[in-house]
Amino acid sequence: MSKAKSVVITVILALAVAVAAFFAAVSFPVANNVKRLNSIASNIHLGADYSGYAYTTIYPEGVMTAKEYALLEADEQSEYAPVGSLYVNKEKHPDAEALKKSVAADADSLNKRFGQKGYSSYSVAVEDGVSVKISVPTNYTYAAYKGHDEVSKSGSLSIATAAISSITAFGDLTLRTTDASISLTDASGNSITYDSTKKGNDEWVDVALVSGDSGTQKTYSLANGDDAAEYFKSITSRTVGNTSLITFNFTKEGAEKFKELTTRAVSSSSQTIHFFVGDRQLVEFKCTSVVGDKSLSLQSSDANTAQNAAITMNSAVNGGALGENYRDITNISVSTAAGGELAALLTFIACILVLVGLIALLVIKYKKLGAVTSFIAFIFALVELYALFLLEIQVTFAVIAVCMVLLALFAISNAIVFAEVKRLTQSGRTVQASVKEAYKNVLMTVTDMHIVLVIVAILLATVGVGEVAACGLISVIGVVASYVLYWFTRFYWYVTSSPERDKFKFAGLKRVVYEDD
Repeated sequence: MSKAKSVVITVILALAVAVAAFFAAVSFPVANNVKRLNSIASNIHLGADYSGYAYTTIYPEGVMTAKEYALLEADEQSEYAPVGSLYVNKEKHPDAEALKKSVAADADSLNKRFGQKGYSSYSVAVEDGVSVKISVPTNYTYAAYKGHDEVSKSGSLSIATAAISSITAFGDLTLRTTDASISLTDASGNSITYDSTKKGNDEWVDVALVSGDSGTQKTYSLANGDDAAEYFKSITSRTVGNTSLITFNFTKEGAEKFKELTTRAVSSSSQTIHFFVGDRQLVEFKCTSVVGDKSLSLQSSDANTAQNAAITMNSAVNGGALGENYRDITNISVSTAAGGELAALLTFIACILVLVGLIALLVIKYKKLGAVTSFIAFIFALVELYALFLLEIQVTFAVIAVCMVLLALFAISNAIVFAEVKRLTQSGRTVQASVKEAYKNVLMTVTDMHIVLVIVAILLATVGVGEVAACGLISVIGVVASYVLYWFTRFYWYVTSSPERDKFKFAGLKRVVYEDD
């Protein structure tokens, strides 16, 4: 390759990398300093290690804090008994030990529910025996954490709040169609009216008084007061592209009852089926035709809403319904980063120092070839950074550690072939012949190493959850990038070394001269 072509390719590639690096690491104000364009690095979502937890404490009805207790009148305070630092209404909870057991069981159910969210870390802990503290990652970006992106900060906090609020829903799952036009009859065909407090009747019905309505509204309900597991196999969620779905899988009996429910809904004026857990509506279905299939998929507004609703409803129908009715969440607090206020910044600096150290080592050992390899290593680091951003992988200490291991994988792959090139040149071959032979000799070693690692990474990404899945996903990207850039190093070695007269000097090698006997 001519020197001119080599220079053109190098300049084009260098400019592209420079632009990618600029947007990856530099934030700057725009629109006359009114807005701020945050870098790719500062827009990567952070785990609790780097951005803290969103947390709250939930209390069963009849349980209050010392601050709330202090606001009561003396005669009202006499109705409460202290339990730890909290106060319990003696009439509502006459047996404090029974309440503690119920709250402990609820905490176990909540732990299983939040475990399905895929968080890198979370906590569900009983406090004072009668309350539950829940902590989930804020999922802030660095820009949001440092106050440079209030929109993202507010959005992340809203998502965390919605998850805690939805997943802590109390009660059983019921599907209801509510309308005054629904005709309810008993087995003899006589008109019937049920008190909403009565459960377990054969028609799964009750009558609910609607606020602002002059009369009563009849409600036909599937699984009201009965074992919902008889009617639902599972409730799951999935997101493909921008479409999020909640799928209800019915048993044979459930499909029949749902067909009956949709028949009533279609004939009503509202034509709506409401999905409740306790008294909280999680999903609404506009029913315009009778549905008799074994499954039903409903579109949700977004992935988080679909996941929260599916987790809560599936738990409720599979023995995970909460035993206590917890008060509505009034506020969510945010903690500082688990690793310290400067954890994210210090980690970013540490990553840069590791990359600079690798570059220095390569240049010292392999001269101009080391500079070429360093350039490719820098590209590899950018690939990892952009992958974390585009795939919305939540960064934790473990994810950063995996990224460093992947960078080492790239360096080791090249070190293996460089060592083989050196061995071959010392046997008397030219650099060009040595390079060609070396890549052929180590092909299977490097390829097998990457194949094994990518299989392990895929297993972690697909089978693992939370932080393990995140590490697996970035590993898949990193291993593939390492192998592709391994061969790109070979190509770019050829591009940059072609105009050089002394290939030995370019690669930091010495020609071995053998004297005649």
